[in-house]
Amino acid sequence: MADKGIRHFDELNIARLSLISVQERIPADYRDWSVELEDGDRRYRVTCQALPEYGVPHGIDTDISAALVNLYIDQGSLGDGVVTCTPYQLLQMAGLDTSGRYYSALDESLKRLTTTTYFISEGWRDHPRGRWTNVNFRYIDRIEFTSGQADRLDATSVLRITLPQEIARSVRAGFLKSLDLSFMQTLRRPPTRALYRLLDAQRRDPENPDAVAMAYQVGLMEWAEACKIVTDRPSMAQRTLDAAHEELLEKGFLKSVEYVGRGKKKVLQYTFGEAFIPPDPALLQELADLGVTQTRALQLVREYGEVAVEDAAGRCKAILATGYKPRSRPAFFVDVLKHPSKYVVPEGVTPPQKPAQKAQRSKTATQPQPTLFEGPSGASEEEIDEDARLRAHPRAKQVEEVMRTLTFLFRNDLKLQELDTLRLALDEQLEDPLEIKAWVIKGISSGQKSAIVRDLRTRLSLNFPRSN
Repeated sequence: MADKGIRHFDELNIARLSLISVQERIPADYRDWSVELEDGDRRYRVTCQALPEYGVPHGIDTDISAALVNLYIDQGSLGDGVVTCTPYQLLQMAGLDTSGRYYSALDESLKRLTTTTYFISEGWRDHPRGRWTNVNFRYIDRIEFTSGQADRLDATSVLRITLPQEIARSVRAGFLKSLDLSFMQTLRRPPTRALYRLLDAQRRDPENPDAVAMAYQVGLMEWAEACKIVTDRPSMAQRTLDAAHEELLEKGFLKSVEYVGRGKKKVLQYTFGEAFIPPDPALLQELADLGVTQTRALQLVREYGEVAVEDAAGRCKAILATGYKPRSRPAFFVDVLKHPSKYVVPEGVTPPQKPAQKAQRSKTATQPQPTLFEGPSGASEEEIDEDARLRAHPRAKQVEEVMRTLTFLFRNDLKLQELDTLRLALDEQLEDPLEIKAWVIKGISSGQKSAIVRDLRTRLSLNFPRSN
């Protein structure tokens, strides 16, 4: 499960084009594919060419590709397109097991994404300019990593991954949709997760991504082609999709799946579950005005229901209107939502009224569910002692969490080998991870980043002196 503060999104071009096959396993000779599809009056072509030893992207590549976009966003979406992380962080963001068995699979996945080239004709949306363009790129433009084994990742590696400028530019331009990673990670098999991403993207209007359809219709064989399912037999295509359909129906993302017609003319009719209707954009704007990020807002609406979130927003704004100044407006809002009995709207102050159309869309508030964001009862999030929480974890977990922070802070200041040496110092208990973190943050917050980088290099050279 991804941790607090990480924003979850999908880049819409990637999600809509389904660059990664929904199949969990592929034939040994499946090294390229080319599809020509229609979207209204527009026809577009997507071609994929992979190396024979790796084959086309498939399986967990959909999880890794989504995780890379979210790590890029989490690290500030800088112009160089670089993501710096450890394998643990990448697997954690992808919702995959971090105990060890997935490191080899991650190594293979990154090699597939680095060596596969995509050619897209009239299918890549240049959203700021409102036009469709031609592009070609590899999902990973460049990868560097440290390793104790020749050419293979291991648990102590540090990665520096460069996304292609086509993807990085589109992310920075905001051609995104929210991606419910917590839901996606509950889906048991990679094909179901890949189909979820594709369906959730196809229900969006690429020219107006906030518009979400509640139904989607597509020809079965066209859909098999879009999903990169290797078959020309309708029965095989249906069988491949049905297992994923069953899980998405069970989870409520899909309300129904119907097949109409026969043979290659068979059509799929999807109806989406009402629980997955995005919240009113006006409500999201209200929460943004309070400093609540969109992803956090989506999660709160999902947990507490739109009615409860609307009520808390109104109460929060009414209290703020009296002149009350909390240390953190987002944390104050969350505390009002979680502990409404702690706060009373002063007499004479009326909470803002909901517009009529919002009242018509109101739904019954759901019972709050346990969440990673939950703090102790009665305590606001800002009062949670992060270091105490980390101190209670095993040292290996402390190291991973601290490396997440340090790789982000020093991504442009330390070389990859220096980050690897820092990781080694923490792993071998030559430095206390929480003490290093506190020292770094204190120095940077006081404007002494250059001095911290210099002193850190000195500490690392003392721990690991260079041989002559």
